[in-house]
Amino acid sequence: MKKIKKYLPLILAFTITTVLLAQGELPDDPDIQVPIDGGIFTVVGAAAAYGAYKLRKEKGEKSDENID
Repeated sequence: MKKIKKYLPLILAFTITTVLLAQGELPDDPDIQVPIDGGIFTVVGAAAAYGAYKLRKEKGEKSDENID
């Protein structure tokens, strides 16, 4: 029960903000285009950084095993 009370404000904050940030109606003009390249570069960059981190961590663990 204590864990629920501890995390309830965080869960409510995320739930309320997602409802508040929901998109409204689409515009009537279907020719409006939205650029998505900035978001894609962010996701790809984060994935590359995470992959590099995991590879370095794995390489460090293997070198520690060779010492024994």
